[in-house]
Amino acid sequence: MNRLPDVSVVVAVYLSEATLESFLDALSRQTFRDFETILVDSGPTEACERIVALRYEPLVYVRSAGRLLPQAARNAGVDRSRGRLLVFTDPDVYAAPDWLERLVAAHGETGDVVVGALACHGSRWLDRGIHLCKFSKWLPGGERRPVDMSPTANMLLARALFEETGRFHGDMLMGDTTLSRDLLEAGRTLLFEPRAVVEHHHLETVRSFVRERWFRGIRYGQLRGSWMRGRKPLLLALLLGSILPLRVVSNVARCARHAARGGELGTFLSTLPVVVLGFSASILGESKGYAEALLGASRGSVSS
Repeated sequence: MNRLPDVSVVVAVYLSEATLESFLDALSRQTFRDFETILVDSGPTEACERIVALRYEPLVYVRSAGRLLPQAARNAGVDRSRGRLLVFTDPDVYAAPDWLERLVAAHGETGDVVVGALACHGSRWLDRGIHLCKFSKWLPGGERRPVDMSPTANMLLARALFEETGRFHGDMLMGDTTLSRDLLEAGRTLLFEPRAVVEHHHLETVRSFVRERWFRGIRYGQLRGSWMRGRKPLLLALLLGSILPLRVVSNVARCARHAARGGELGTFLSTLPVVVLGFSASILGESKGYAEALLGASRGSVSS
């Protein structure tokens, strides 16, 4: 009988052929070897399947008949996995050789959910600004510390805890946000390990970046609005803060602090237009989500 791996690396794949081979190359160089890799592909082409077919190391490749949102694909990957520990990551990141070793060690020392660091792959001006706007909270650098959210690009937790917490759920493309909230509400700590590093390969244009920030902002506003049903004054305050430039200023200032801690203050200053543009798009999107939530709450109170 084959011995079970200690770790299962679960990856949702969708039109990822531009980065998948480099992603798998980085996994093959891990110093920690007691792991399996589960790829769940719901893309409309066979390009990723052809890349996987050329690999020599064992991979569990799951081909979905239809499109799966990332959280559903990850749940499907967990169903096919066997490890005691689950690691979630994405096919557009490249892991440092000691990445898994650092994640597993931090979990072994603390028992916590472990959140790894996200560095930027490459040095294009646009990519650096996009990275700071999206991931400044998780830049490498500093000491281990609690954080309030874990991106599913770099996260480890025990299988038992994942099942106990309720897995990924919802259909708003916000699986990382909902799982993080569920874990925190269950009294768990999300421990940031700045030395467990993956590099994120950004493929966006300015237009696609703004579009993604806008739609993610809408989804986040809708999600927070659903959490705050019956709390119309707080929703109204969030809406006003989002329409006015207050939250853009506060988010940019917070990004500057994170960049300084990660040794990226110079990058922050040089890419400030990109950072401001991204936060402006996401917060305007949030305002739309809050307005929808307020309108729904008002209609509910009228009908009752």
